[in-house]
Formats: sequence, structure tokens, C-alpha cells
Amino acid sequence: MTVNLRRLAGWALIVGTIVAASGYLAANLLAPGHGDEVFRYQLWPLFEGIAVGGDVVVALGLPVVLAFAGRAPRLHVAGYACVFAALLMLNIGEGVVEGFVKPYLAGHGGIPRDEPSGFAVFEGVALLCLVAGAVCLGVAVLRARTLPRWIGVALLVSCLIGALGLPRPWFLLADDVFFAALFAIGVHAARGAAEPAAA
Repeated sequence: MTVNLRRLAGWALIVGTIVAASGYLAANLLAPGHGDEVFRYQLWPLFEGIAVGGDVVVALGLPVVLAFAGRAPRLHVAGYACVFAALLMLNIGEGVVEGFVKPYLAGHGGIPRDEPSGFAVFEGVALLCLVAGAVCLGVAVLRARTLPRWIGVALLVSCLIGALGLPRPWFLLADDVFFAALFAIGVHAARGAAEPAAA
């Protein structure tokens, strides 16, 4: 990856994480009610659409993590592949459903209680990809030593926070920690840094 492409991808991570995190925070902090009630909030599709747009930009910039592979190229590739799959499946795929399909159903007869056949398997695979990707990428960052160690720790901590099952709106904390780590990777890429970093 050339320096110019690395910087461009870094800026994509920076902008994407800010936009996505802002959309999710706005949707979950401003929407009244709990459960399916949030889908009746008038601005829910707008905020979720902003978040999904940010996720698309993050997915475009995500390959820059491979520029920091150093001594752990296989872990970086595994982490990248799993995080990319989770982004597509959870943030973008399920984000479109929650941002546009569920609000439509909420205003036209209600959201069915039973999920579509196989949807639980889809979510399970996506969550497994997210956990595996965050762990592989976190360990890879710690082993490669091309980025500050706190980035690897933040990726690992995001998994632990997610496993706590925090209530709304605190459940976004895991995503925010994960996005903060990606943001930091984007900053290092945008600066053109790919050499070993201090701890």
C-alpha cells in the first residue's frame, strides 16, 4: 500500500468512525422509550442512516490495518477479515434493517415477534466474527509493535465490555471503545506512520 493510499484509508477510518459513532449515539440517546418503541421515533431512520453511512466509510478504510502488520501478518489478516465481515453483517446489514425496515413495520401493523428463519444464525456468525476479529487484531497490534499498545488493549477491552450485556444506552460503550481504536489507527495511517511505535 503506497503512502498516499495509506493516508487516504487512514482518513476514511477517522471520518467513518466519527460519523458512525455520532449516528449511533444520537439515535440511542435521543430516541424515547425502550425496545421496539425506539423504532417509532421520527428521526431514528436519519440517525441510523448516518451511522450506516459511517460504517461504509470505515469498511473502505479498514484495509489500512494491514499496513501495520509488522511481525504478526497472519493475525492482522485474520483480524481484518473477521472485522470486515462483522462490519458488513452487523453494522451495515443489520443496521439497514433496524434503521429502515423495522421503523416501517412499526408504523404498519407492528414488528413481528418471531425473527425470520435463520436470522439468529446470521447474528451468531456476525458476533463470532466480531469477537474473533477484535481479539486477533488486538493481539496482532500488541505483537507487531507498529502501533501504540493501548490500541491493542482497547480492541480486547471492547470485547469484554460487549460481553457484559450493558443496558441501553451503555451498550454502545463497547462499540465506542472499538471505534476509538480504529480512529487511532486511522490517525497513525493518515500521518504516514508505519514504523514501530512506542508503548
